[in-house]
Amino acid sequence: MRPWTNKTVALGVIGLICLIVGSLLSCTWRVIFDGILKKELPLTPNSRSYELWKDTSKLPMNIDFYFFNWTNPEELRVPGKKPNFVQMGPYSFVERRVKVNIVFHPKNNTVSYDQMKYWYFDAKRSNGTLQDKVVNLNTVAVSAAHTIRYWLPVMQSTLSFILASSKIYVEKTVSELLFEGYKDEIISMSSMVASDEFEVPPFDRFGWFYMRNGSTFFDGHYNVATGQEDLSELGIVKYWNYKDTTKYYRSPCNVVEGSAGEFWPPNPPKDDVISIWTADLCRPLVYEYSEEVMHQGMKGYKYQLGRISLGNNTKRRYPHEQAKYFEKTTTTEDFFSAELTTPSNINNNKSKNSINKEDDPDVVNIGQCFCNGECTPMGLINITACRYGAPGFVSLPHFHKADPIIRDQVVGMNPKDEEHNFYVTLEPNTGIPLDVAARLQINILLQPSLTVDFFRNVPRVYFPMFWFNFRGGTPDNLAWGLKQLLTLPSTGLYTSLAMAILGVVLIVIVIIIQFIRTSSPMTGKSRKIREANGTKTELVYMDTTTSLDDHERSDRPLRPKD
Repeated sequence: MRPWTNKTVALGVIGLICLIVGSLLSCTWRVIFDGILKKELPLTPNSRSYELWKDTSKLPMNIDFYFFNWTNPEELRVPGKKPNFVQMGPYSFVERRVKVNIVFHPKNNTVSYDQMKYWYFDAKRSNGTLQDKVVNLNTVAVSAAHTIRYWLPVMQSTLSFILASSKIYVEKTVSELLFEGYKDEIISMSSMVASDEFEVPPFDRFGWFYMRNGSTFFDGHYNVATGQEDLSELGIVKYWNYKDTTKYYRSPCNVVEGSAGEFWPPNPPKDDVISIWTADLCRPLVYEYSEEVMHQGMKGYKYQLGRISLGNNTKRRYPHEQAKYFEKTTTTEDFFSAELTTPSNINNNKSKNSINKEDDPDVVNIGQCFCNGECTPMGLINITACRYGAPGFVSLPHFHKADPIIRDQVVGMNPKDEEHNFYVTLEPNTGIPLDVAARLQINILLQPSLTVDFFRNVPRVYFPMFWFNFRGGTPDNLAWGLKQLLTLPSTGLYTSLAMAILGVVLIVIVIIIQFIRTSSPMTGKSRKIREANGTKTELVYMDTTTSLDDHERSDRPLRPKD
């Protein structure tokens, strides 16, 4: 075999290999990517995310507190005068979360744990010190009056006697209002009336975060799906405080469900909702899809707190047999098939069934059972049952997205969407949170009382106390690695396609070479001379490419050989 033939065959073999390998790889990169996710995303002791989940000290997590200073408390009972507030802060803290008592349960692919939170004051990012004085509503007195509002008048009069020397407001430092706490006579006496039916806070001081620094008591005990067998279950809360229902709301609002907040299943729903279990509110919150955004060079789905959670008219469709009966012993397994009635599927249900959703017996208004009998205007979430009977209500900062009637009761609210919106941005392929802005405001309902003189002739107002801005997400050093992982399918696809194209090109080149070799024209002229009798014929070639010698005859005839 000639040398050029060996090279051509080798070139063809290489081209064929490139074509086959490139074609196969172009179809398998997505499978490879999904395999990596199934290995790295589940929460296991060997996964890359485990150490960050266990201790967030390497993650940038900050929480800023803003207090509302009440500037005219003496004018509370003056007709036409509204409470005036001036925002103070931020008082910034670095937040660290540590999981303890971690136990994996391979049989049902869950993990149980307790969570401790630590807060460290960051003076450089703060606008003020922890010794700044703040004038706030007397939360302890208001909570006591609200808790005993259905007691006998004689017992309520006792509270009037206790409050005789108190004021409707308190002036405390930021440190006292947050972590240090302050003593109050009502708190000292509350242990005397504690019973199985009347639960009192187990504290000797009042502070919004008193005794929470480094404690596992407040967040409760979690049991969360690890996602090892099914990534669609990743991070979903199965039990909270060893139960799948709570005592704070009646069915079906007592169900424990939603993400724990650190993980979400891959491929979150676009144009739909996600839910997060919130221990501080003893209930899940639903976040609605907002838009597709870019964050740190990656595409993300943005979900925000909206009408579904902030309103009291949230519909949810249950299977017929479940919608008829709701027992307090109902487990979460009965409710996983429930369909949250978002505007999109409401329209779909109407078009399919031509039934008004108000008349559909399988659609349950879960917003009303969260109210605990006292629904509020749009923008407020009632957490009274979760906070020992204190009239606590949660909203977005500055009553953002709330009914204007709430904001008009006070002076000093200035809501801005970019500063006061609550949102979560998830990377759609992995469900990893790219950007989190958790912003909530704590409000206390002040209302008049005919029995407790201390609250006689006061207006009914939702008093803003403070709001916080928690920021978290994927840090820059981890975002780079995540971007490399996300580009793997497209990079691999383009590389494999390029390899396949290279194989095709090499094969075409080999074909062209072979064609040229086999079909090139002859360099000489042929003449065919036959014998007259036709018995013998031979082709004789004469070279005409060289010039003839001057003494050579060019008309010499050719004779066949004998």
